[in-house]
Amino acid sequence: MYYDDPSTWRSTNWLGIQTAKCPLDLWIFQEIIAETRPDLIIETGTHLGGSALFLASMCDLVGGGEVLTIDIVADPERPQHPRVSYLLGSSTDPEVVEEATRRADEAERVMVILDSDHGEPHVFEELTLLAPLVTPGCYLVVEDTIVNGNPVLPDFGPGPGEAVARYLSLEPSLFVVDRNREKFHLTFNPGGYLRRIGN
Repeated sequence: MYYDDPSTWRSTNWLGIQTAKCPLDLWIFQEIIAETRPDLIIETGTHLGGSALFLASMCDLVGGGEVLTIDIVADPERPQHPRVSYLLGSSTDPEVVEEATRRADEAERVMVILDSDHGEPHVFEELTLLAPLVTPGCYLVVEDTIVNGNPVLPDFGPGPGEAVARYLSLEPSLFVVDRNREKFHLTFNPGGYLRRIGN
């Protein structure tokens, strides 16, 4: 009911910029950032830039961290913030991955949030390329694992949830699903909050 109502997440803004996220997930992001203090947050799928601005605002509040947000579409109207840098290209393009890796190599603590193309093949490729950048104790968040009947959009086809299951079956020692991050019971990312435990 919440997901299908156009007046809810589709009309959720941060400082006037659309975020298109469940506010309870944004609260969880705040908790994760406050607890883990990432030096770098890599986000795929910038859209209008609202979530990047939110993440940068949380970094302001904890006194550290930068946001690298990646999208295939350039938009000069996106918000500007000293902690946010925009990277144009596909999140699986070798040059984009190389730049994200370079930035991650310069950071002690790295968090990754995947929210671009939700098709299972693309998300799985993102996981293969970008999940290893997450540092132990930090988080990999795979967004919108609710699609493909989990429980919304039953006709979507295999998506983020299926990609996570496939990835974890191949890399069972790197990440653990943190169900505590679903404590509000309403989340767009069930099974998608992954904490890195392995080196």
